[in-house]
Amino acid sequence: MSNTENFACEYVYHIYTHANGKDLIFREEENYKYFLGKLIKYIIPVAEIYAYCLMPNHFHLLLRFKNLDQILDEDEHKYLMKQFSKWLC
Repeated sequence: MSNTENFACEYVYHIYTHANGKDLIFREEENYKYFLGKLIKYIIPVAEIYAYCLMPNHFHLLLRFKNLDQILDEDEHKYLMKQFSKWLC
């Protein structure tokens, strides 16, 4: 089974993770920026993020995967990257 068969389009998912023990996922502000940059690059093109919460030792995402006909084209993706990049600098 491929990973794409694990999630169905049009459903809303709560995705979360937690660090082991007292370890931290986000140790400094740059870690949050890096993570948000990866969300923009890899998740925004294929899913709508309704909410997110980043805590030092865990995070939560509430998202819905898009249908193929809803996937952003390259120009729209570049536009979003430009808009969000001001938050990451």
